[in-house]
Amino acid sequence: MSESFWVALGSIGTTLAFGGVVWQGYLTRGALKVSQLMTADAIRSRLDSQAPEVILKLNPPQWDPLAATSSGMPCNPWPQGHTWHFPAEQDGANRLVLQQVLVLENLSDRRVQALFDGDLVVADEDRRPTAAGVILLEPGETSRDLYLQREFTIKELAENFTASEAGRELPYKVLGTVTAEDDRDNGSTDRWDLVLTGCPVQPVPDREGLWRIAPWHLTEGSGLRTLHYSLLPSRQRIHWISRARGIQLPAPEGA
Repeated sequence: MSESFWVALGSIGTTLAFGGVVWQGYLTRGALKVSQLMTADAIRSRLDSQAPEVILKLNPPQWDPLAATSSGMPCNPWPQGHTWHFPAEQDGANRLVLQQVLVLENLSDRRVQALFDGDLVVADEDRRPTAAGVILLEPGETSRDLYLQREFTIKELAENFTASEAGRELPYKVLGTVTAEDDRDNGSTDRWDLVLTGCPVQPVPDREGLWRIAPWHLTEGSGLRTLHYSLLPSRQRIHWISRARGIQLPAPEGA
C-alpha cells in the first residue's frame, strides 16, 4: 500500500484517540455535575427539615376603603355615595387608603427574626403609623397586627382605573416584603413579596368629571372585587452555606 494510506490511517487513529479523551472528559464532568446536584439536594433537604416553621397570615383588604388622616392610623371608611369632582379634588387632601392586615406566627421551637420593608407599618401606642422594621418572635409567638397600607390621591386611583380599562399594568400599588430567619449561619431565609392594588374608584355614569367608590354589584358583590391582592403569597426560600459570608446554596435547576 502507498505511504499516503498509512499517513492517513495514522491521522484517523490520532483523531479517534483524541475523541476518546474528550468523550471520557465529558462523561467525567457529567458524573461530577450529577454528584454535585445530588449533594446540593441533600443539603437543601436537611436545611428544609431544620428551618423554623413561620406562617404568614393575611386578611382580605379593608372594604370600604379608609380615609387618610394626618394624625394617626386610618380608621373610618369613606361614606357610601361619596363623590370626588375632577379636577377640583383630584389632588387634594381627600386621600384614600388601601390596607391589608397581616400577622406572622412562629410555630417553631427557635427564636426568629422578622424584617419588614416597603409599605408595612404598625400602630404605635398613640395609634400613629410607624415603620414595622425588625422584630423578634419567641417560640410559639404571634406578632402584633401589621398593616400593608398606603394612601393615594383620587387622581392616582383614577389612573389605575384607566390603565385597567386599557389592559395595562396598574401604576399605583402597595408593596411590602416580609423576611424571616433564625440565628443559624448555615440556615435558611424565607421571604414573601406582598402586593395590594386595584381600582376602588370609578367614574359616575353620565356625570362628567365625577368619581365615586365602586358600588355594590348585584352579581359580583362588594367593591372588594375591584382590588387585586393575595391571601396566600408565594414563599421564597434562600438556603445558606454561610449567611455571615454571604454564600448561598444555588437554587435547584429549573427553579
